[in-house]
Amino acid sequence: MSAPVLRILVLLSILVISVPASATTFTPDGLDGPCCDQTFLDLPAFPPLSITSRYICWQGCQAGLNGEVKVTFTPTATAACGIYLTTMTVQNLGCGFTAWSGNLVMTYSRTFAEASVLGDPPDTQVYRFILNGNLTPSSFLTTTFGGNPCIVAPCTSTYTSFHVQGYIDYALDCDTGDFEIAYAVDHDCDTFEHDNILTCRPGAFHPNRSYSWVGPSAGFVIDTAAPGASGTVSLDAMRNFDFSMPFPMICQNEQPLITGTIGSDTPFCACTTLGGQYKPQRLETTSSCGSTSETVPVDVWPGLVAKTLGFWTSATTYPGREIVHIERGFADYNDACDTVLDRMYFIGVQTQGGYEVYNIDDTGGTAPVSDQLIDLGNAAWPTSPDPRIGKLSISTRMIY
Repeated sequence: MSAPVLRILVLLSILVISVPASATTFTPDGLDGPCCDQTFLDLPAFPPLSITSRYICWQGCQAGLNGEVKVTFTPTATAACGIYLTTMTVQNLGCGFTAWSGNLVMTYSRTFAEASVLGDPPDTQVYRFILNGNLTPSSFLTTTFGGNPCIVAPCTSTYTSFHVQGYIDYALDCDTGDFEIAYAVDHDCDTFEHDNILTCRPGAFHPNRSYSWVGPSAGFVIDTAAPGASGTVSLDAMRNFDFSMPFPMICQNEQPLITGTIGSDTPFCACTTLGGQYKPQRLETTSSCGSTSETVPVDVWPGLVAKTLGFWTSATTYPGREIVHIERGFADYNDACDTVLDRMYFIGVQTQGGYEVYNIDDTGGTAPVSDQLIDLGNAAWPTSPDPRIGKLSISTRMIY
């Protein structure tokens, strides 16, 4: 090959490599509008997906038994705006037998964009949901491993199933149209899950043990030391589900936050006297519509508590290098849309890092925002103001 031709080919290859990724237009979810008005959500259909996951039995605040399992989520939209049901099935990787299964409520929180390649425009739209529901061990699991409290939680002998809570992100690749997921769910030790004063399933079952599933398993490192988020809250919102309205019109427009702060206190271990897996947090928010929220200590909950599970290590596979914490705790929610001040129990997630995060505005445009994300939904029931702690619940209020 002649030298001039070679130089041209090298120049062309440099030009091809240096062309930036094209900008993507994202789909707003339809939650922008006047305060307290009802609205529809614009969401895609979410497919059933299976993912190799990490199962962790925590002993105190250290990982005891942990290994890989196959977890499948099969979501179905309900008649209520933003509320889905999803079947979670946990199977053994080697033999394929079903270990756990159950129905979870999948409550829509928000959407945002991410850039999978550092420095490129965002190319992924993420839809985040709060998860909670009941998992039941299979007869095979209880017959074979019922005596092992790290495989079958002792509380299931009294309540048949146990309650899990957490989140799931459905990430849509805008180039291929394919979805990926990242998720975490957790059943905590007795301190929070079976408290004798406020929980729906009180008792003494596993004071030193808790249980988590996290996916994807690839690249996930168990770590309890990562700090919680802190600083000023920005470009986030509060929002209501109004179950007094006919289905599906229960979604209200989001209330953008105009002020907000989050701070962290001394870590502790809720399941023993040693360790710092649990991070107490103080969160205060004020919306442009006049609603406010403020975390408060109640019984064993010192306000909002972040339970740190660990982090993913790969920068090139979803969700990127991201830390995940399970959130739970109480907040006073002063709602400007119905002039009611309620003390509510919230569940959800906090993630830090991962792919670069972008806000999506009401036109589909994007702007970079913090990669410290907290999404909370109250654990309630539409016909009762009482919190449902440790039992399947439906959210009426969201903070994110």
